[in-house]
Amino acid sequence: MKVRPLRTGGLPLTWRVAGLAGLAIAVLTVVGILAAYFVVRTSLYADLRSALRQDAAAVALLYREGGQGSARTRVTGPTGGVVVQVYDPNGMLLVASKPEFGTPQAAIPPSDVASARGGSLLWSGRLAGKHMEAALAPFDVGVVAVLADPAYIGVALAGLSRALLLTGVALVLLSAVVGYVVAAAALRPIARLSRLAGELGPDRLEPIPYEGPGDEVGRLTLSLNGLLRRLREAMDAQRSFLAETSHELRTPLTSLQGFLERASRHSDDRARRDLEDARRVSGTLNRLVEDLLQLSRGELVPEDVSTHLVDPAEDVLQHVAEEFPGVRLRCASGTLVLGDPERLRQLVRNLVANAARASGGNEGVELELRTNGGDVVMTVVDDGPGIAPEVLPHIFEKFYKGAGGGAGLGLAIAAQIARHHGGSIEVASQPGRTAFTIHLPGVDLGDETDG
Repeated sequence: MKVRPLRTGGLPLTWRVAGLAGLAIAVLTVVGILAAYFVVRTSLYADLRSALRQDAAAVALLYREGGQGSARTRVTGPTGGVVVQVYDPNGMLLVASKPEFGTPQAAIPPSDVASARGGSLLWSGRLAGKHMEAALAPFDVGVVAVLADPAYIGVALAGLSRALLLTGVALVLLSAVVGYVVAAAALRPIARLSRLAGELGPDRLEPIPYEGPGDEVGRLTLSLNGLLRRLREAMDAQRSFLAETSHELRTPLTSLQGFLERASRHSDDRARRDLEDARRVSGTLNRLVEDLLQLSRGELVPEDVSTHLVDPAEDVLQHVAEEFPGVRLRCASGTLVLGDPERLRQLVRNLVANAARASGGNEGVELELRTNGGDVVMTVVDDGPGIAPEVLPHIFEKFYKGAGGGAGLGLAIAAQIARHHGGSIEVASQPGRTAFTIHLPGVDLGDETDG
């Protein structure tokens, strides 16, 4: 299964969790504010209507009993005063406690007044250009209505809204801070686990220590440690296989080299050249077996190299070009390096083999030698399809297999040989051209002679 690379950019997980927590708190705050607003509004209107109903019953009782007093002195609303209207049995307005509510335009519709003949009634609507709340109650010869202006409720709700809004803004800002603190604290074990896992590598597959509870982080740590254990067992088995295979191959290869040397001593000049080529290939195989044996001990190639004064053109590139007929060769003369010619040939051979495989043949590969300041630069170029950008950072890693297959060792060995010679390898790739460039420190014999 192809692993997709991580997307760059975006908010860290801590900020995303904090944002979600803050959003949840903000939504709950808004819902709470709206609920508080409507509860208070409903309660105020319910109190007003209850008071009006009680006042209307008191006024009706007053008219029914014909006792002393007046509606103006017996009735007060929640705001300190109400309006009293008296209607006849047909719903016609007879009199009002305030002149502006004694006109026909300020009268409750007769049909609504008539409905109150059967019992008390609550009414809401516009009278005299104002929104009014009213309670109607019947008495012996008509209906009495007690009205109140609920404008004070709007004023109270406006003040409440401002207070709730300021409280909500403060809660939202506080929720952002609290959300970040809570998210950071909750994700701290995961951050620690990520940091410890990032410190692991092929040569360090130690279990991740964890002393917390058996929650999700604990189970994740347990799963990672199980994976690390299986990886460690697989790598140990791999090293054991490499060691055993290398030991098994050393004996027949040593015998083969001995047979080739003996045959070369007893052959004519024509056959001796072919036998020398066979001995060189046998020596290369022997070095490869030694590399595999060294790999089983944790290193790709031995740290020590047999150092000689090497002409990269004659001692390295021409030999490799002869092994891969069809490879084009462009060399600048007069360049020397200090190194092991066999190892340098192995380095270039690995690169050329990969390039020939990528381009579909030796003819698509070119070897170039040049100088750049004090460095000797060898370049292996092929005209293959190129290397995917997500693969480029990993191609020199041990056992990393790209699209071309292989064991994942050739480029890793090449990079380590370059490092052991004080040099480096870099790669640039695009469709139709991939170039591996080797930088090695050059040797200037003229400076040494002058010294």
